[in-house]
Amino acid sequence: MHSKRAILPTLILGLAGAHSAHAITSMEDLHTGSPQEGFSGNVVLSMSNASGNVDKEDYSLGSRLQWHQDTTTNYLLASGAYGKVDGVKNTEKTFLHARHIRQFLPHTAAEGYIQQETNEFARLDYRRLYGAGLRFSVYEQDNKGNIYLGLGAYYSQLKISDGFPDAGTENAWRASSYLILKYQATANTVLASTTYYQPAIDEWSDYRALQQAAAQVRLSERLSLIVTADYTFNSRPPEGVVKREAIYRTSLSVEF
Repeated sequence: MHSKRAILPTLILGLAGAHSAHAITSMEDLHTGSPQEGFSGNVVLSMSNASGNVDKEDYSLGSRLQWHQDTTTNYLLASGAYGKVDGVKNTEKTFLHARHIRQFLPHTAAEGYIQQETNEFARLDYRRLYGAGLRFSVYEQDNKGNIYLGLGAYYSQLKISDGFPDAGTENAWRASSYLILKYQATANTVLASTTYYQPAIDEWSDYRALQQAAAQVRLSERLSLIVTADYTFNSRPPEGVVKREAIYRTSLSVEF
């Protein structure tokens, strides 16, 4: 079973990426085995500043709050980011996701979720999701690892900002599937892989995908090093927005 301490602040040491529209965000933590009973959570803070040839500043704040009891798990994810280069804003985005998971068979759970996000520099005024599906626990064992498979669908409402001919609103149904692999490599190291695939139900050539690789290394009883690499792809982004995005993060997680 997991330690009963909640993970609180996490300090991001490095971040690199590009602006991609409607990117998928991984919802999984890096714990193996069964969820921790009761309330747990984390707060993620990132700050970086550079001066000289280029003056740059970036700030982001995020949190995961989770409650688990018996066969029910509820969690909330929230984050925001802001950045400037040479005094000109180049990043402003927000993200909010709430999910309810209820296990009704030994290895099967139903889940429902809602989501709201904005990203000014991906021309996303807003994107709202309302979804549901099934989550299958293929393998789950404390101190060894987990394999989860998710299948479902969601309804998406989004508004693309002005400035190009494709501006306007879009409503669509999308299928959603994910595969999550988590492995306890050593007593202090967890490796994880998360894959999402989300095609439009009426046109499968219109799809979004995410692949995330992550590693968490426990440095001490309260301190862990976390490294993640995200690759996202949107087959039909808004005009002026790239199809591919790569983000690399190195972080320190302090537990209380």
